[in-house]
Amino acid sequence: MEIKKTVETDVLVAGSGLAGIKAAKELSDLGHRVHLVTKMKIASGSSFYPLKASLGTQVTKDAEDEQTFLEDIEEMSRGMHREDLAEVYVREIPERVKEYPEIGVDAKKLEGERKACFAPNARNIYLLSDWDRIRRKVGEIFARYDTLSVMEKTVILTLIKEDGRVTGAVLLDANNDLVLVRCKAAILATGGFGSIYKHNLNPNDVDGSGHILALEAGARLVNMEFIQFIPGITSPKYKTLFGEHTLMYCKDIVDADGESLLRLMLPEGLSLRKCLEIRSTHGPFTHSLESKYFDIAMMRRITETGNEEGFRLLFDPAIYENKEEFYTVYLDWLKERNVNLAEDQIRIAPFAHASNGGVFIDPHGRTGVDGLYVIGELSCNIEGANRLGGNSTGACMVFGKRAAEHCAGYIGGIGHGTAGEQQASERLSAMFGNPAMDAESDADAAADRAREATEKIREILWYHANVVRSESGLTAALDEIRKLEQAVDLPLLFSRPDKRQLAFKARNFLMLSRVLLLAMLERKESRGAHYREDYPDEDQAYNRRLFVSADPKGQPHLEFLNE
Repeated sequence: MEIKKTVETDVLVAGSGLAGIKAAKELSDLGHRVHLVTKMKIASGSSFYPLKASLGTQVTKDAEDEQTFLEDIEEMSRGMHREDLAEVYVREIPERVKEYPEIGVDAKKLEGERKACFAPNARNIYLLSDWDRIRRKVGEIFARYDTLSVMEKTVILTLIKEDGRVTGAVLLDANNDLVLVRCKAAILATGGFGSIYKHNLNPNDVDGSGHILALEAGARLVNMEFIQFIPGITSPKYKTLFGEHTLMYCKDIVDADGESLLRLMLPEGLSLRKCLEIRSTHGPFTHSLESKYFDIAMMRRITETGNEEGFRLLFDPAIYENKEEFYTVYLDWLKERNVNLAEDQIRIAPFAHASNGGVFIDPHGRTGVDGLYVIGELSCNIEGANRLGGNSTGACMVFGKRAAEHCAGYIGGIGHGTAGEQQASERLSAMFGNPAMDAESDADAAADRAREATEKIREILWYHANVVRSESGLTAALDEIRKLEQAVDLPLLFSRPDKRQLAFKARNFLMLSRVLLLAMLERKESRGAHYREDYPDEDQAYNRRLFVSADPKGQPHLEFLNE
């Protein structure tokens, strides 16, 4: 496998969402050479998803609010978060939010105080929006640094380690050529894995490739079973983020026949109005609140019928009389897209949105592997079984800066590794195998099978690893994934440069889907974002976090630990 070129840098940064941008700029300000690679264009990933109006950052009000904020996180995490990360966030976010303009982001503070999603208490909220403008400003800022280079439409195939530390990586660039990078450290900020689901509210580059990179490098994953599913609009504009706060003006959610989806499902003592009011306070599904019936009802009906068109919301036109900024920003944004909640037939369904779990890190973004840092949604940060709204964006700023500062100190005392083409080729052969010399037509057929397999994985996960899960469904899904592994010819695909991207995606999807399904099977309870029909209650026996590591053969090893 021919390496087309070699790049030498101090730090390799992967990902150009908020976390990657923050880390790259901090390191550049400190005078270090940074090579940033991104799967799409600069300013991409979930941070800059075009079909949502805005993002929020929740900020500690004052010193007195610090303890209250920590208690809010503890309550909603259901004991599944890391306390020291939460303490760092609560203490440092007031300063980090001031640094948004330095990376090209204009964060507007909302008037007064507001409860973020899942937050029991109100505090300061800063709103981020206008993604195109942010992209332009990020490009202008990056252009000022001679020591900062960028490769767009490029993926990291594998990390290279020497003597236990990360010293390089092999990239696949926009031309499907292999590039060797020699570095002193790597910071991964490649985001979550929403696009592994058929219906998701993420760009296509949010594919979980960073999770497999880190796992194979020796890092551990944790809380992978806790995945946010959030109502998304299926019609009139598919894959648009739904503003849950608008449910305060929703009269009912109905099926294709106009029959209420909720009325017959609600337990005695919980009215339709009350369920919708509670559901209006949080975006993602949670087992922790009585509003859970809203999402469970949708997913049960979908799995029973196979109808994915979604369910209609009946809105009170009075919603357009509410002039609160939180409403007007969203409603005006919908209007620009020719969507009117009161006049159009608005249909929604559960969409995969964000991963609460990820790579296990310490307060400096360290993974336990020397020279490897992880930040952003790729990390398992301050979230637990649920995540408070507005913390994920802020965590990009807090831990992006912390990882960059620690990394700067780390690389100051070490030199570059000596990894060369032979080591890179050996690593790729171990990952993808060595093919026989098949005809080109066979490679085309193999590519068709791989595409079918990746699409099948997305469908399997959406139906069996969504809001409603069970032992039988998860086991059946795992069996299907194992069969698909036999249908994908990775050695043949990777031997053809024009099919390397497909081989990489198929391999990641096969590996990550198994990790997710195994984690969901292990947690035999319902807690936060994790819901099991066969284990519908939270069980104190599972008051530990589930860790995933790679065994000596590269297979997932799962273990509950008090860490």
